[in-house]
Amino acid sequence: MTISQCKGIGWALVSVFFWGTMFPVGRFLVAGGRMDPAVLGLLRFAIGGALLFGAGMLICRERMFQLRRADWLRLPFQGLVGAALMALFLFVAQREVPVINASMLEAIVPLQIFVIGLCCGRRSSLLQFAGLAAGFIGCLLVLRILSADGIALKSLKFGDLLIFLSGLCWAVYTVWGREASNRLGGWVFSSWTVLWGAAWLGVYLCFQPGPLRWPSGWISWGWVIYFAIGPTALAFYGWNRAQHYISLALLGLNEYFVPMLAAAFGFLFLGERITPLQLLGSVVIIGAVLIEPDLLPRKQKSPEAPPPGIR
Repeated sequence: MTISQCKGIGWALVSVFFWGTMFPVGRFLVAGGRMDPAVLGLLRFAIGGALLFGAGMLICRERMFQLRRADWLRLPFQGLVGAALMALFLFVAQREVPVINASMLEAIVPLQIFVIGLCCGRRSSLLQFAGLAAGFIGCLLVLRILSADGIALKSLKFGDLLIFLSGLCWAVYTVWGREASNRLGGWVFSSWTVLWGAAWLGVYLCFQPGPLRWPSGWISWGWVIYFAIGPTALAFYGWNRAQHYISLALLGLNEYFVPMLAAAFGFLFLGERITPLQLLGSVVIIGAVLIEPDLLPRKQKSPEAPPPGIR
């Protein structure tokens, strides 16, 4: 593993760490009737985007506005797909589906990134496909969806379709935005897409029927601030920064670590038991990442013998 790959995986794990806490917190705020899904998304991206943009003006002021004409047209749609629609689908789904169903988002996103990459002409290998499949199975074991008793998912609901669409939005955002993210830099790309996500949700709220439920009380506002700093500002930047160092396939595989972290948090802070099958799933996930071709040592071709007469 090279230093560059270590940096990429490190930044990806920053995102994974914060996204591991996103599902229970989101369900606490939305399913508990403490606020509307669109309001949560708006506040999350508005505050998180403002933090990213403000820091960007201090760190890389000139680069924040050095955008091509095509970027000014594309970034609003990146924000629509990767921020506004992704969050709206996820939080609306969490009104009716349990956390375990919502966590399936982390199991399907790597596969969606892989398939979209293939459709865009990216090369892949059987080893990459095997790693994705193994990681998917390990993810199901960690989430306790797959156990000795069979499949634990409850009957599928409309919310499960929204979870799938949320993951699809994130996969499209990742593949579609890779070139712009690498060219503009993770900070610039994340700042503009997150702010555009807030803008789109603001437009949506103008047409949403009925009264809006805004957060009330310091507990709800505290979790909103956490959402803006952790799962938004730091997670978006970490994900887009990681694209500069590692391949899409390896980046997608890091999503499988989210259920592992969620299980670890449950064990440390909630006293939840970790089963042997969950430990097995964790080992399978780690193995799936380690067999990614980008991490395997490559054989160097031996220099060809010089033609006769050349020394």
